[in-house]
Amino acid sequence: MSVFYTAWATAVRTVGAVLPTPFVDRAAVAAPRSSPAPAFDHRNVEFKGDHSRGHSYGVLPLERITNLAVHFPEEFVAGFKTRVGARCSTFQCLLAHAWKKITAARDISPEEFTQVRVAVNCRGRASPVVPMDYFGNMVLWAFPRMQVRDLLSSSYAAVVGVIRDAVACVDEEYIQSFVDFGEAAIGEELAPTAADKGTAFCPDLEVDSWLGFRFHDLDFGGGPPCAFLPPDLPVEGILIFVPSCAAKAGVEMFMALDDHHVEAFRQICYSMD
Repeated sequence: MSVFYTAWATAVRTVGAVLPTPFVDRAAVAAPRSSPAPAFDHRNVEFKGDHSRGHSYGVLPLERITNLAVHFPEEFVAGFKTRVGARCSTFQCLLAHAWKKITAARDISPEEFTQVRVAVNCRGRASPVVPMDYFGNMVLWAFPRMQVRDLLSSSYAAVVGVIRDAVACVDEEYIQSFVDFGEAAIGEELAPTAADKGTAFCPDLEVDSWLGFRFHDLDFGGGPPCAFLPPDLPVEGILIFVPSCAAKAGVEMFMALDDHHVEAFRQICYSMD
């Protein structure tokens, strides 16, 4: 999406612009082995099976799902990374922070478990590596999971470690297994795990990172955008991280939360305790 937008803006702004040619060879990207050998339970992870994760999520009236925007200035992000005290990306440290604060605001039982469904870009993780300009969907999910008691009492470094370890599981072996599963399951009726409007992910979350998108380059001739906003989020517990157009190195977090938990979240969303 980011590559398309910036190429579109370049074409509008520059006469005779040489535009990039997107990589669209799906057969080269998703080639099953000669004897497909899926090694993971994709039927219940990427699709709705009898034992799929979160298959029994509840629903909320749409009027109870409040959309929020939280701005994390560059200074907050830098200070937070220092506090974590370990190697971590902007995405990992802000997700650890949001996971802790949203869970606290929800006032969930300490005995319960909470997980985050993290969208993982598989282009650089596949073997062979897929060009980053591959024009198509190449995303799988990682599922960091913790007991609420442990999440709220653990250090930020420990929570970042849980997130990093879960994402690392989406490696070339897992990606190839998913491709093989697709070949082996041809003809089956499989339902993806996309959530319907009104779904309440509580006690869980789902997160997408747009931090690698080049929104600052999106200039149609009148200058870069003053903001880039996702559409309304009709599912409770969804987070999207977007690079701030208003402040260099800042981050905007767009999220949907149960209205009953909004005030509690607002009170603690910038606390690093």
